[in-house]
Amino acid sequence: MKFGIIGFGNLGHALAAGLMKSSSAGAGDIYVCDNSEQARDDSKGEPYFALPSDDQNFVVANADYIFLTIKSNVFEQIAPTIDKGLLKDKTIISFMAGVDFDKLHSFLGDCSIVRAMPSLAIAACEGVIGYTACSDDLATVFHKLGYAFETAPENIEKVMAFASCGLGFAAYLIDAFASAGIEMGFSTEVSTQIATLTFKNAVDRGHFAETVKAVATPGGATEQGVLHLSGNGVPEMIKQAVQKAYERMA
Repeated sequence: MKFGIIGFGNLGHALAAGLMKSSSAGAGDIYVCDNSEQARDDSKGEPYFALPSDDQNFVVANADYIFLTIKSNVFEQIAPTIDKGLLKDKTIISFMAGVDFDKLHSFLGDCSIVRAMPSLAIAACEGVIGYTACSDDLATVFHKLGYAFETAPENIEKVMAFASCGLGFAAYLIDAFASAGIEMGFSTEVSTQIATLTFKNAVDRGHFAETVKAVATPGGATEQGVLHLSGNGVPEMIKQAVQKAYERMA
């Protein structure tokens, strides 16, 4: 199974790393296209061992599955130069937000196309990835990259807002928690370690609402903090952040 990645930025790097870590790909199984010489050079080394080019048709000709990990405006620029004759028996997987099937087919013709939306944690095979209907072989590749699930095409942007953007939102909250520790007089190192382990402990416990009840005993210090968060609209604020991300893509 050969994989092509058009666009070797952060998402392209994460995908290639995940394909190698999950053993879906081995050395020489990944073809990369990027205009940046630095990006192409990066793809040659560990952990990717890819075959790079600045010609997307080199990737399309050699790969079975071609991933589009580029911005929509870049796609519109390069799509007309793709040799449509090379797309027969290939599968295009679009990681692009806001580019629906109709638009993809208008540029690429009547070929096999799958839309998917991953988080960057696919690099460690611990990501979240929602995907539209596809072959069993491709679904297996997705599931090796973390928590994967099939969803309707109209939900792909929702997956990005909730999971892909959500990674940034979660990191923002942890950083804010660490900053609170620094304000209390702890060092950056100690505050970061406490924040990291505290959020990890909460994740490991699961049953988040039950954990809040268990820790926030009536009249206690935790309850006062939770009431402050709720009273200042933090839950609603988080919902609105996800909604804003979704509206931006829509």
